[in-house]
Amino acid sequence: MRQYDLPVQIVPQLELSLRQLAQKETEQSFTLIEELWKDDYFEARDLACYILGQQAESQTERVVSLIENWLSESQDRAVVASIFEKACVGLLEFAPHQFSELTKNLLASKELRQQGYGLMALSIYLPKAHHNDLPGIYGMVRPFIAHSDLQLQSRLSELVRELAKQSPGEVAYLLKEVLADTEGPEIEQRLRSYLDFFEPRYAQSIQDAIKNHAKR
Repeated sequence: MRQYDLPVQIVPQLELSLRQLAQKETEQSFTLIEELWKDDYFEARDLACYILGQQAESQTERVVSLIENWLSESQDRAVVASIFEKACVGLLEFAPHQFSELTKNLLASKELRQQGYGLMALSIYLPKAHHNDLPGIYGMVRPFIAHSDLQLQSRLSELVRELAKQSPGEVAYLLKEVLADTEGPEIEQRLRSYLDFFEPRYAQSIQDAIKNHAKR
């Protein structure tokens, strides 16, 4: 995607002034968001995401609608990251259940592109997640570990890496559960690619489970 290559210090200054606009001039800020989004340079869309993420709680439905519209189209990877990192800031603060629903809908889509967006959303959200959120995330990612298209493997691998950072013991157990419930050598190959995400004792337990699975 094309970039303006603005000096690094310029963007934070722009964001500071645009935050005030978002908080004081709602309609004007939404108009600006729409105009910025029409620009196919990364910095413009990144700023659009930032302004959207600074909207008041009363604008949550409009924010969700705009995010869904953006994600319904093919977007550059960096833009998708900005949507989840910046445009969803207010959504996570005011209506985390709607962020969860958004993610679930993406993962449930029949389009691989949207499924990939859903996996990316979880990867970006994980560092901010509470431990109590993890079981729900495990439930969302489990079907993808068991069976997923090759086009999703990179996104899935990133997510498993982030999960392993959060709770390596639980994730190792999850992987072994999925392995036990899934037939075929593909799952063995997939889990082998995750071994480096774990410290030796967890990696070894997964490796042992893979060896036993191969004997079935």
